[in-house]
Amino acid sequence: LDKDAQFTVSVLSRQSSNSTFPSHIKVHTISDNYPAEELAEVFKGQDAIVSTVSIGSNDVQKTMIDVAAKAGVKRFMPAEYGTNGKDPRSTRLLPMFKGKAEIIEYLEAQQSEGVSWTALATGPFFDWSFKSGVLGFDLASQKATIYDTGNSRWSTTTLPTIGTAVARILHKPEETANKYLLVSSFTPSQNEVLAALEKHSEKKWHVEHRTTEEAAKTGKEKLGLGGADYYSGMLDLLVATIFAEDRGSNFEESEQWANHLLGLPEETVDEVVARIVKA
Repeated sequence: LDKDAQFTVSVLSRQSSNSTFPSHIKVHTISDNYPAEELAEVFKGQDAIVSTVSIGSNDVQKTMIDVAAKAGVKRFMPAEYGTNGKDPRSTRLLPMFKGKAEIIEYLEAQQSEGVSWTALATGPFFDWSFKSGVLGFDLASQKATIYDTGNSRWSTTTLPTIGTAVARILHKPEETANKYLLVSSFTPSQNEVLAALEKHSEKKWHVEHRTTEEAAKTGKEKLGLGGADYYSGMLDLLVATIFAEDRGSNFEESEQWANHLLGLPEETVDEVVARIVKA
């Protein structure tokens, strides 16, 4: 957004946040609980709000939506991203994501108040996943976990393309109004990603195999334990959703797939993996 001369970008940041931003970007610092009266001051005169609050922040987003409507904001983009929150196949195993669907319903109910919305689902963040290990590929040790046959296809998007998609949505306000959109950089299989990693690292990786059924079972058990196991359990459920054949992870099969509408750049697994390994 900042690189696009047609946008004037400012940031809403919590008082306790340690995030830093370029000096030319205006930063509005706000109390940690996002009080409505402080939001109203920041939202005044804004055309669009792009929310990136974390999962579980439904009350915060609802307050933001209410304030945005009163302030005359034209477009609200909720913190969607990730899996397809409108597809029950994707949310069945992920109870923590059901709140995302609740926010979409809340936005739909607010349309009569004048604020339009666009929700963007991107699948897992491909480049970021190699830093976090979320998708089971460990660059440092050249180890991979392959789920089921490794041949199911799942849509995933790089962080730069997610940023481009957000900008293109704001450039096409009429075409994207009150829509839930899906995008992807590509829709590979796990085996294709592994082949690209082995090619560009010039090493044969150690591969372990696991079933999505086993991951789902373990994830549910960990969620029940709570505490430190909760996050690990959530990741198990996430990979069980992404890599299973019947969980709606292939966005290209959906009518909501919007790569062409938004004119997103074409990317390949091979070229992106090459950049990641080189870096």
